[in-house]
Amino acid sequence: MRARLPSTPPRILTRLTAWVAGAAVIAASAVAAPAAAATPDQAWTVLEDRLAVLIAEAEADGVRMGVSVQDLSGTYGDATASVGNQERYKAASVIKLPLLALLMSYADAGTLSLDETITIPANDSNIVGGSGTLRDREFPLDITVRELMELMVQVSDNTATNVLIDRAGGFDAVNEYISSLGFSQMWLGRKMIHPASPPLQENWLNADEVTELVSMLYGHEILTAASSEHILELMRGQLVDTKFGAVIPREVLGNKTGELADVSHDSGVIFLPGREVALTATTAFAASRPRTEADLYVQRAATIVYEFLQEPLDEPEEPVVIPAPTIPASDAWPGLSSAIEPIIIEARAAGVELGVAISDLSGYYDDRALYAGKLDRFTTASTIKMSLAATVMHQVQSGVLSLDQLVTITEEERYGGSGVLQDRAFPLEVSVGEMLELMITVSDNTATNKLVDVVGGFDPINALTQSAGISMGDLHFGRKMFGPIVPPAGDIWLTPYGVNQLMTLFYEIAGGASTDDDFLTAESAQLIVDLMLQQQVKTKLGAVIPAEVLAHKTGENADVSHDIGMILLPGQEVTLSVFSTRGLGFAGDIQAVANPYLQRIGGVVYEYLLATAPQVVEPPAGEPGAADGQGQGPGGDATGPAPAVSPREGASDLASTGSGWTPEGLFAMTGLAALFVVAGAAAVLIARRRSLTAD
Repeated sequence: MRARLPSTPPRILTRLTAWVAGAAVIAASAVAAPAAAATPDQAWTVLEDRLAVLIAEAEADGVRMGVSVQDLSGTYGDATASVGNQERYKAASVIKLPLLALLMSYADAGTLSLDETITIPANDSNIVGGSGTLRDREFPLDITVRELMELMVQVSDNTATNVLIDRAGGFDAVNEYISSLGFSQMWLGRKMIHPASPPLQENWLNADEVTELVSMLYGHEILTAASSEHILELMRGQLVDTKFGAVIPREVLGNKTGELADVSHDSGVIFLPGREVALTATTAFAASRPRTEADLYVQRAATIVYEFLQEPLDEPEEPVVIPAPTIPASDAWPGLSSAIEPIIIEARAAGVELGVAISDLSGYYDDRALYAGKLDRFTTASTIKMSLAATVMHQVQSGVLSLDQLVTITEEERYGGSGVLQDRAFPLEVSVGEMLELMITVSDNTATNKLVDVVGGFDPINALTQSAGISMGDLHFGRKMFGPIVPPAGDIWLTPYGVNQLMTLFYEIAGGASTDDDFLTAESAQLIVDLMLQQQVKTKLGAVIPAEVLAHKTGENADVSHDIGMILLPGQEVTLSVFSTRGLGFAGDIQAVANPYLQRIGGVVYEYLLATAPQVVEPPAGEPGAADGQGQGPGGDATGPAPAVSPREGASDLASTGSGWTPEGLFAMTGLAALFVVAGAAAVLIARRRSLTAD
């Protein structure tokens, strides 16, 4: 997510004014609101009534206004609200959304690459003023389609837009595409800043059609999932916060603004989990009037909708009860906690919250466990794929699936982000076994989402982990990669405790220390561990721990960066899972800032294991055992060969020698080396300041 521009005092006052005004509108329509929680149908009627009050006030104040809302979550029965004046308005920069959709349709068809370079000549007529930063560069300029799209959406760059209109094929191509989507009011008739005079025309839209377009993008109806999500991610990175962004938290908002001297609009998605909606507000007013006055009405519409989405509804007949996350008390493990806690504190000061889960699998460290930092729920990113991996192998061992079974993946099932399947020709046939391998080793999203369908959806995944004793409150698979959240419990989440339980099960079942054939057989668990050992993503724990002893799975998105797994040093095996998420107010690149902290924690844990390894003492020359190469192991007899002992026995015998050696004591002597084995440099995203004027 892009950094937000810092607020200025006038904007703060504007925001406060908007909230107070919004509250007044809600109070004005309170007579229509039920005293208790409403049903979804009742609630949607309340929303329409509140918006109608606002629009009537705007009209009386000389501001023509239209608002359109579409339920994307299903919580309100896919309801729509069309309130106010839905005649066409001058489009301003919101017309850039259908242009972007057309370009991404070319990308889906293979006739456009986002990495394609376009040359903008000096003195090109496409170079115009108004909003954006491209006009200030030196020309001729080579620039990619990807960067032009980003500039067009996030700072509403007019020069970038004009260049992309040409790349899209001009006005006719854009308008034919708009018409093919069923829209009659939306129209592109001129480039940005260019005059609306014959033979050129004005650009037009209304709130209903823009909301419908945004809904189509959210539902992946007109583009592939990868292309739809690319547009939504650009909208989430919006830097213009004069309208929706002034009153809705950026972390739940993706939008595109537009304004001229006599219009001010905003359109986008509010990503409140389980209450997602598409929202558009359009306004028109006298050109002599300050645009900030119309902006307030747009802000108030957004406030009404955002507040409405947080209001309670009547519970369903059988409500889904989501247990609280498990937050365990950590055992005393001073040798590790003293090294890890300073890193957690340092990361928190940099705006990143870390969570750590470690447990002794071997018994060498007396079955200790360490939980540190943030221990409640995290968004999972790709680490949730390990519960799907368990489900696949459970169905394989049950005879429901076969690893050799071939599955057809269509073009519509191609997903972007991480992975390699997306680059193949579709339709394609892939075996269940190959998809499982790609899902774990390269975090393939296309393979993941297809495997969700193959195993029968989310219910079998969650039922399996819960049957193994992992609480729904600690681990839940509720949506596909890039997929919409399905209420009432449709998101994905995990806790350090829940992940640690899963990693422990994999290890213990694979090694025969635990038997739970109703969950996984030893062979199934071992296959999963073997695939984790083949992990190809080395940006976190894999950057500091040798691959031959690290079985793990990474995951990241715009808000989190995780790595979960096991260090399999013989006789000293431990789980190690490290989680990170944005702290309050963090506006940087989460991976750039958090990954060095994850690496440092991985480094100190690995060095701790090396420093506390069982000691083997070689006898001096001439002593018994020297001639035949026999030495003294932990607790061994100096007069003969060292006995064969388990790591647990070795630790116990060393403690009984009176030498004062303990794993923590030895690690304390080498603590500084452990702390600095990996140098973590926090990367700070440079705040982008850009001019935010108009088209």
